[in-house]
Amino acid sequence: MVGGARCGTSALVEGLRAHAEIFVTDPKEPHYFAFHATGAHFTAPGDEHTVNKVSVTDREAYLALYPREHTYVALGDGSVSTMYYHQQALPEVVAMNPDMKLVVLLREPVDRAYSAFQYMRGRGLEPVEDFLEAVALEEERKAAGWHHMWHYTAMSYYADAIEAMQEAVPAEQLGVFFYDDLQADYDRTLERVRGFLGAAPLGDTASEVPRVNISGSPRSKLLHAGLAAATASPRLRASVKRMTTYRFRERVRRTVLRRDGLPADAVEALGPRYVEDLRRLRALVPGAVPSWLSEAL
Repeated sequence: MVGGARCGTSALVEGLRAHAEIFVTDPKEPHYFAFHATGAHFTAPGDEHTVNKVSVTDREAYLALYPREHTYVALGDGSVSTMYYHQQALPEVVAMNPDMKLVVLLREPVDRAYSAFQYMRGRGLEPVEDFLEAVALEEERKAAGWHHMWHYTAMSYYADAIEAMQEAVPAEQLGVFFYDDLQADYDRTLERVRGFLGAAPLGDTASEVPRVNISGSPRSKLLHAGLAAATASPRLRASVKRMTTYRFRERVRRTVLRRDGLPADAVEALGPRYVEDLRRLRALVPGAVPSWLSEAL
C-alpha cells in the first residue's frame, strides 16, 4: 500500500487485516522502502518520537516484521512515504521483490492537502491555525527537514509517481484506486483491492467502515495544548496505548475534534496549481475515475 497520505489507506488497511489471506505489518508504516538508504532523521515537532522512531530501515529488521512460515497469499505494509519518495523507494521495491504489487489510493488534491493539515492540527502538532498560512510555510519547513506529512501541497502531486510506478512494474502489478470510491462503497472497493491482491472474496458480509486517523480541528485551545503535550511525551503516549484500544482512541478523537469543510479560499488559491498534474494523471489512468479527475483533460 504505497499511498497517498490522507487518501483512506488506514481504513483500507484495517479492512485488509480482517482477511485471513492477507497480512499487513505492525507498524502499518515502517517506511522501509523510502528511508532504507538514508534513515529517518526528520526535525519537525513530534518527528523524533513518531516517524523517526517507528521507521524500520534495516533490511533484516524489516523482514522480521513478517511471519517466516505462513499461508497468506499477500503480505505487505502501508507506508505512504513509498509513493511520495518514489525516486528512492521504487528501486528498493524492485530489489526486494520484482513481483511486488503496488496499491495506490488517490484523493482530490486540495481536499487531501487540507485533510493533512487538519490531521496535524488534530494531533496537536501544527501550530498555525490558518491552512493557507501553513501552506505558505511549506518550502521553509521542507528545507528545515520536516517530514512528508507537513508537505501539504507537495504530497498532492501524483503524476510523476504514477508514471514512475508504471515504468517500474508491469501494469498487472499496479492498482490505482480512489478515496471517493472508498467513501461511497467501502465494501465493494475493499473487495476490488482484495481481488487485485489475489485474495478470495468474502461474499456479501457487510463490514462497518472503520473511521481511523480522524482529522479535524480541536474544539478548544486548551484541548489543542493538551494534545500537543500528549503527543510530545513518548512516555505518556506509550502509557495511553497500553491502557486503551486503538478503536477507543479513535472514538475519543471523533469526540474532541471538529470536522471542518474545505475552505472555498483554499480551493480558489490552490486548485489552479494542480491543473497540469491532473491532466497528466488522467492520461496515465484510463477508465472510470472520479469527477475531479475525469474533467482534467
